[in-house]
Amino acid sequence: MLVIIWLLVLGYWRLILNICIITSSFPSQPDDIVQAPFLVDFIEGLKKRGHRVFVFTQDRDGEKKEFLEEVKVKWFPWAKSKKPLVQLRPFHPTDFFRILSLFYSGRKALPVFIKENKIETCLALWVLPSGYFANYVYQEIGVPYSVWALGSEIYRYGGNPFLYSTMKRIILGARGVFGDGFDLAKRVEDRFGRKCYFLATTRTIRPPPPLTKGGEDGLLNEPERPYHFLFVGRLEKVKGIDLLLQAMAMLLEKELNVHLTIVGRGNLEQWLRNFIHQKRLEEWITLKGNIDDEALAFLYASSDCVVIPSRYESIPLVFSEALNFDKDLVVTDVGDMGMLGRQYQVASVVRPEDPQALKEMMRRKVESREEGPGPALEKKDELKRLFNIETSVERFLEDYA
Repeated sequence: MLVIIWLLVLGYWRLILNICIITSSFPSQPDDIVQAPFLVDFIEGLKKRGHRVFVFTQDRDGEKKEFLEEVKVKWFPWAKSKKPLVQLRPFHPTDFFRILSLFYSGRKALPVFIKENKIETCLALWVLPSGYFANYVYQEIGVPYSVWALGSEIYRYGGNPFLYSTMKRIILGARGVFGDGFDLAKRVEDRFGRKCYFLATTRTIRPPPPLTKGGEDGLLNEPERPYHFLFVGRLEKVKGIDLLLQAMAMLLEKELNVHLTIVGRGNLEQWLRNFIHQKRLEEWITLKGNIDDEALAFLYASSDCVVIPSRYESIPLVFSEALNFDKDLVVTDVGDMGMLGRQYQVASVVRPEDPQALKEMMRRKVESREEGPGPALEKKDELKRLFNIETSVERFLEDYA
């Protein structure tokens, strides 16, 4: 009997893992919504199952906090840049030096961190640069890893002849390979010859108290109030925010009672401000910048429709957030958004890079505001289950059971 109990105890402890999440996108503080905020919910899901979680990420400017209880964060030093990593240009001398510094410093620091904390497996977000670090540690000291691919790196760099062999080595060496979109997973399989599973990047935002008359910004549940559109995302060309403003300007020419709220920051922020000023749209468009989850929850709850006008995309976080708030959606037909919008009847789909088509769909939304919810509630609930972070946690752990 004692032998059986001892074996059960040993078996139990083998299920508890020291997991290192390697990422270039870890939030530096609780209200940092730019750096993969879904990771917080994912880590909490791992902790809830008894696993110990560690984070390895590059240093960055500004205040940094280990704000997750019992989660140790290693901010490894490198030749920092104020620009996001995705904006570093390899053919620019200064950026090239910073890229080399990132890869060299990360590769040097990670094995020490792995050994100090007795890490048993790693999860790399994303293929580059994190997968490179994870693959190096696997080759050097045998610690297995999984890799979670991001749409932009596969779409932009997957066909690059200089990076292909490195990316293929990373993907083929991983114990588990995941993508944050269905089309992305298929591209990984086609290009690299390795099975790739969909893993949703999503998080939970608590809804605010029920909105009442006289609420913030005058967002009332009354027929005469403006029809409120909401954009949440980086203010970058890839996200199509310039197309949305062009569509909004055309929409206002029709003298419709509408308002657009924009949440986020990015390189196009000054362009947006100039466009709004030149077109005299200040009364109908509000720029919020980056806001905390409480304010974001209020905006989701008080909006009528969330617009995702991306030029290319997999499945952005805002898509699942809007679903969880039961919002109408207008999305461009890129990545998986068009397929999911049509199959589950949760979004109106328009051609990408077509502000005229975007304006027309937004007009239809405004003019049909009194119709109420459509017949897609059951399909929407099915999709919500698919975009549950607990589902993502369980699928990742399957490879280490």
